[in-house]
Amino acid sequence: MAADGRAEDAMGKRRYLALWFPFLPIDRLRIARPDLWAQGEGPAAVVEQVRGAMRLATLDADALALGLTPGMTLADARAREPDLRVFDADPHGDQDWLERLCDGCSRYTPVAALDSPFGLMLDITGCAHLWGGEEMLAREAAERLERHGMRVRHALAGTAEGAHALCRFPVGAAADEDAALRRLPVEALRLEDESAVALRRSGLRTVGDLAARPAAVLASRFGEAAVDALHALLGLGRRPLAPRRSRPAIRI
Repeated sequence: MAADGRAEDAMGKRRYLALWFPFLPIDRLRIARPDLWAQGEGPAAVVEQVRGAMRLATLDADALALGLTPGMTLADARAREPDLRVFDADPHGDQDWLERLCDGCSRYTPVAALDSPFGLMLDITGCAHLWGGEEMLAREAAERLERHGMRVRHALAGTAEGAHALCRFPVGAAADEDAALRRLPVEALRLEDESAVALRRSGLRTVGDLAARPAAVLASRFGEAAVDALHALLGLGRRPLAPRRSRPAIRI
């Protein structure tokens, strides 16, 4: 283990809380532009132009329940659901909104970072006892955001990569955190699509499958990036968190 890892163990293990807003563009519009929903609720989607065609980028739960999927062309989606509400993508608006959410999480920890897409990562090491424990802190943060109209998922882990993955790939009940991480699909490593496909074709479908193979073998077949991602997720390597620093007010 590296020297910085030994120092970290001496101070106590790191703990991270991931917050993910799967419907952020639509939730933002619901909050900021209530007039758009004056005619009632219904399936909604945000669209963007990709390779000359308008495609679905983000869908709400109602649209997903109808079988619509991200990447589908708007024409196909309209054919299946004529009453689909459609809004143009506004990545700058979404980014500003996410940054505001991040700044608001300073109530829980001084170390909060953006975790794209549509997520936040909070280093809650040494902070959880102020809220009665990490589960209570996580619950309070999620409930507070939901009260403000944001649908949110959350997960806790000893690494930022682990919390990110567990938030986006629920694995159900597991004996402990390590077991849950090893049940994650290889897609949770955030590799290039081609790498994930190559891993699956080789019979390596979960993080546990990769962890059971020698690192040198994985690196030679799938590249150092796969090994680095695996080690970061399992806590065998470290990737520093880049916390967001809100701009101070200008004083004259």
